[in-house]
Amino acid sequence: MPLGQVREISPVFIVGAGRSGTTPMQLALNMHPSLGVYGETQAFLSHRRFGVPSDAAELRRLVRHWHHIVADQTPHKELMQEQSLQHRLSRAQNYAEVLNTILGTIAAREHKARWGEKTPSHIFRLAAIRSCFPQSRVIHMIRDPRGTVCSTIQAFTDGAFTDWRIYVAARYWSRAVRVHQLEMKEPSPSYLLVRHEQFVTSPESTLKDVCAFLGLEYVPDLLKFHKTAAQFMRKTSSGELPTRHALTLKPMDASRAEAWRKVLSPRQIRLIESVVRDEMGSLGYEPDCEGEDTALKGQVAYYSAMWTMSETRRVALREAKARYWAMQRMMELGESGSWRPEGPAKAA
Repeated sequence: MPLGQVREISPVFIVGAGRSGTTPMQLALNMHPSLGVYGETQAFLSHRRFGVPSDAAELRRLVRHWHHIVADQTPHKELMQEQSLQHRLSRAQNYAEVLNTILGTIAAREHKARWGEKTPSHIFRLAAIRSCFPQSRVIHMIRDPRGTVCSTIQAFTDGAFTDWRIYVAARYWSRAVRVHQLEMKEPSPSYLLVRHEQFVTSPESTLKDVCAFLGLEYVPDLLKFHKTAAQFMRKTSSGELPTRHALTLKPMDASRAEAWRKVLSPRQIRLIESVVRDEMGSLGYEPDCEGEDTALKGQVAYYSAMWTMSETRRVALREAKARYWAMQRMMELGESGSWRPEGPAKAA
């Protein structure tokens, strides 16, 4: 589907490496009476699956996909089944209009004039986001890499702190930092970096700064997000909130800023610092370990080679998926007898 463009709105996108505070920021801003922030839609990671929704078969595919997202992430479980919304989607000419129609409808249901979205890995899709929404605002959450790595492994691998997992999580953090470094080469008033440590230790002043960036008036209710958090988060198959999001049901806790110190061993800390020392320094994060550990140097070099190979496979798989979905659309829409070419595709 062509990305297209909607110029007259200013949606908010919260991005960053996973486990960097994107979720509490989303939930806090969602408490604002003028802004509804939803996630994780993966909108700019899955858009290649869809063609122009004016075709009946393509519209059904789009509605099915978004039904699960809206039902999981918002209180509006049956929104995508509404005929009026489906009719408006069928008239959308591009993906920007699709997103604005769906997320704008959810915000309107909550009497909010503006919508936002939180998918951490959209940090790598800023060009596509800005292509669709030139007036969008981007909030990049960043966290001490030792905290990010620690939280990532605890949340997604049941606390299995192998050296390889530590290395991969640290490298992923560095990828997000490189995006920030590119942003700083030509600073934009539409991009804001927010540190997790600042957010948890000084939530009120941080949210005041964020509201000013978004052109919103600060309201104290933003700090009460934990009271409604469960309504706007994906549940497990049993209907419970995932353990990794349990802290969102509690007020901000300043002790979380350096909770990693109670979990990581000195060797694990040294491994993380060996991988991302330069990026840490550029952001003002001080290493705990001075000097270079020669014993880790060879291991890091070996993991670096493995990482390069895995990244090559990842990029190749991403391109293969794009071709697969394009062919799938052509076959399905061709069978329906109503396929029409999309025209030149825009870069995502």
